[in-house]
Amino acid sequence: MKRRISVFMLTGMALSVLAQPKAVSDSAHSQGEQEALKRVALSDVVVSVQKRNQSSLEVPVAINALSGLDLMKLDVRQLDELSEYIPGMQMQLQSPNNPGYVIRGVTSDDGDSRSQARVSVFQDGVSISRSRASAVELFDLDRVEVVKGPQGTLFGRGAEIGALHIIRKKPVNAMSGEATLGYGSYNRKLAEGFINTPILKDKLLNRFAFTFEDRDGFIKNLSGGDLNGKNTIALRNSTRLFAGETTLVDLVLDYQRDDYPGTSFKNGQYAPIGGDVSPNTAADLEQGENLYIKRNLGGAGLLVNHDFNHAWKLTSTSGFRAFNSDESFDADGTASPLMWVSEIEEGKQFSQEVRLNYSNKSNFVGFVGASYFYESCLQDVPLRINEQALYTAYSDQLLNGTFASLLLSQDIANVLFPDESAFINGKFNAVEKIPDVRTTLEQLYSTQMSAALKLEQIFASLAEEDRTALIGVIDLLSNAPVNAYHEEAYKNTATNHAAEIFADGTWQITRQLGLTAGVRLSYERQEGSYEAAPSQQPSVMGLLSSGSPNLLSTVSDGKISDAKDYYSVVMRSALNYMIGRNNLYASVSRGRRPGVVFVLPKETTFLSPEIIWSYEAGVKGVVLSGKLSYDLAAYYYDWSHFQSASLRVPEGAVIAEYQPDDAGKAHSIGAELSLRYALLPYLNVFGTYAYIDGKFDEKDEEGNKQEYAGHRFRLTPENSFSLGLDFTHLLRAGRVIYFRPSYSYKSKVYFEDDNDERLTQKGYGLLGCTAGFRFKPVKDKKMYMEVGAYGKNILNEKYIIDAGNSGNAIGFPTFIAGNPAVFGGQVRIGF
Repeated sequence: MKRRISVFMLTGMALSVLAQPKAVSDSAHSQGEQEALKRVALSDVVVSVQKRNQSSLEVPVAINALSGLDLMKLDVRQLDELSEYIPGMQMQLQSPNNPGYVIRGVTSDDGDSRSQARVSVFQDGVSISRSRASAVELFDLDRVEVVKGPQGTLFGRGAEIGALHIIRKKPVNAMSGEATLGYGSYNRKLAEGFINTPILKDKLLNRFAFTFEDRDGFIKNLSGGDLNGKNTIALRNSTRLFAGETTLVDLVLDYQRDDYPGTSFKNGQYAPIGGDVSPNTAADLEQGENLYIKRNLGGAGLLVNHDFNHAWKLTSTSGFRAFNSDESFDADGTASPLMWVSEIEEGKQFSQEVRLNYSNKSNFVGFVGASYFYESCLQDVPLRINEQALYTAYSDQLLNGTFASLLLSQDIANVLFPDESAFINGKFNAVEKIPDVRTTLEQLYSTQMSAALKLEQIFASLAEEDRTALIGVIDLLSNAPVNAYHEEAYKNTATNHAAEIFADGTWQITRQLGLTAGVRLSYERQEGSYEAAPSQQPSVMGLLSSGSPNLLSTVSDGKISDAKDYYSVVMRSALNYMIGRNNLYASVSRGRRPGVVFVLPKETTFLSPEIIWSYEAGVKGVVLSGKLSYDLAAYYYDWSHFQSASLRVPEGAVIAEYQPDDAGKAHSIGAELSLRYALLPYLNVFGTYAYIDGKFDEKDEEGNKQEYAGHRFRLTPENSFSLGLDFTHLLRAGRVIYFRPSYSYKSKVYFEDDNDERLTQKGYGLLGCTAGFRFKPVKDKKMYMEVGAYGKNILNEKYIIDAGNSGNAIGFPTFIAGNPAVFGGQVRIGF
């Protein structure tokens, strides 16, 4: 089932936790902002993608970062909102249970427990890449880093095409706090804040942060309730211990609870009564308030940093995470009780990394390390179908596909599947029993031949064995009852173990010329399983077409499983040359997506690991006396064993499902540009642009024409850009007014690799803005207050974020609307 940083504000402080045990308070945000207003030159962001703190300008890879202050200024609270400001990245968020990450044209969004990620998502060095557990709320953050291209050397097994790293704020050595309340369109309610407390000064610090957001759905469901709403609460507690002068320990505990109304998977063919087929208007999904998304996820991270001396440092990162989710959705997108599906998933994971960093303070810096990763996850998919509705709605697919081998005569087909609409006057056309095929055929042929004929005479030309079998099927079909309710389910599980060793370093050949190289060796043990019991309400269509009581899930003999061991090497090398604060670089790297162990009763599919070779060059820096920052990168990617998914009818089933597939060879070529210019001390403008031409090759490695030859990658706009400005003016007495409009545009995208023109979104743009006033409500300089307003999709652009989905398997593609125009206000107070 598919349900899927240009530097905006370049002011940042170095995160050097061992060198700054007496950290400044959070009020430095407002103080730092005021100081920035007094100068025109821009400063660069400090990042840690190479496992050490360094200027983003020095890193010889394409990296974009948004600081916590940037996120607050832009009112970015969800992962999908990041993509408006990061060239080459798209983020699809159907719901927190169905995120899709797209970096430079390659998508990572599969929820099957046996699938593997292409894009790594990390929190404070701990992987949270499992699809159903990766969408987290963005609050109280230090920064977000997005590094593009194969990054397996730095981020491990799931970073084939890039990584997104969320670095959360840690306790500081001063009492501080903040609270934000907001209200907006669709009854949106927001409460957010933190309290930072030094328990033992310079020794033990604590920080508690939370966010709560509740919003009504913007799609009305005529069968009850609303759709595409939100209800989330997230909590985090961070404790920092200075264990002596050279050891720092951070313990971070987090929990998030999501309780959303269902997602509007709206049918694009059949309109609700009195409505239309537009995804952006009211839907009529017959389960009403039984449609929902419920998810719990949480974890613990233990980070230990120890300085042996000025040259050697040891870092240990331990992580544990667990989640469970339950999504109930209407797969056909109509008022018909055609297909009601649930996806229940749960998982847990543990990871441990130990890394030794070295710097000779002269011309070499690097690290070596080892890591272990374990995860266990389960997906359970109950399917409820009204076969009386399915019979007519799915008749074309049954006639041309599953039943084709049974229908030796077109006359039989015409009797079995009369040309009738699936819906009549907005209501589904139920077929309670199969027509009397024997009597109808005998009457038809008797009329044509002007003689009373029986089936035995009609099919006399057939061999006796074939004639007996055909007549037996016809008699079985004739007047057979069709189920008003059919339920079945299947489960799949995965257990993955990965052990890795890695090394990476930079040799400064001269003061200006540097060589960076790294390698990671991995061993993986992947185990997958499948289980499906026979339905207690046997399907007449299933029994006739395959002899199975099930429609979708092939019946298994209990739980079946299989496993495979994989060994891999990923690597990178880069040359860079510094000219002042300008960095010219070129790199070559090898990335990998883990293989797939896809278990079904008839056979196990072992997909080979997906391999990518990346060739990239770029230049970035700051010029014009620090007024203009820029970042330009160009790349070429070459894939083999590109993993995709295609609709197939499993053996022993009737309905098609998405199954993993080796789509062969593919390539991508692209370029990205980020610019930011400080016109005045109080006025900055920015722009980003990305071009991506990602396609499947015409032929595979053996010269055979490929299934998706020449097709564009799904969810990938060829062109995208964003523009904006930041007007932040310092008045007297520490008062600040600000106005920050931005506009982003994406060209046409396909939602499936087969490039079905019905499942596309044409180019569209979104306009957003934040504005407000910050002041000190009392003479106490430590307290501040802010009153602000925001607007998103101000022009109320109508667009969709996904198309096809599970309904596409029965010829009922569904469409999901993007967010409409929303407006609101917020009040923030802090000290």
